[in-house]
Amino acid sequence: MTHYHYIQENSSKYKIRVLVFSIIAFLLFLFLAIFFYKFGYNLFKTTPFLHKIITYLKYNFVNVTPIGLFYEHLIGGIFFVPSADELVFYYGLMNGNPILFSFVAALTGYMLAQILNYTIGSKISNFMLHLVSKKKVYKTKRWINKYGAYGIFLFNAIPILPAPLLIFALGVTKYNFKRLFIITTLAKVLEYSILIGIFLLFSG
Repeated sequence: MTHYHYIQENSSKYKIRVLVFSIIAFLLFLFLAIFFYKFGYNLFKTTPFLHKIITYLKYNFVNVTPIGLFYEHLIGGIFFVPSADELVFYYGLMNGNPILFSFVAALTGYMLAQILNYTIGSKISNFMLHLVSKKKVYKTKRWINKYGAYGIFLFNAIPILPAPLLIFALGVTKYNFKRLFIITTLAKVLEYSILIGIFLLFSG
């Protein structure tokens, strides 16, 4: 006799409790971040070694050096951080940065951020399933496995689309990491190659 196993949905009350707990945890994190900024920043400024680090990072960020591009793409590529990475990259080229170095630095920072996004999504997938419909999650996973390669490519190749958020979601659904990494890399290489081409066309 064949047995069918169904996905058990969590009750609405349980989802609400988990959501409330999440909001409280976020507010606590926000409070700690503000506290650190108010009191910890002065410590960084008054400690010579830490002050040198801050000055170094600030210089690279402000002047959009290749090292700055790496850090900006690493931070801006995280799914909850809004960032116009493509504009930052193009601005760095306009500042006279070496094209190849800038390209490698930006791509490396972005891909490290996507690995982090996927890992976070993968590690908290069980928690996320308490907040959303499990049936919808698995339905989305089946759709992505069938049609998603082209969608993932376009999400990463088109600047206005929230690719980091998509990759986080794919981590939640345990999408094939190796395939995702290859598709994302190819898409960003194409996108940034086009940006370099546009830069060379207008600066030549």
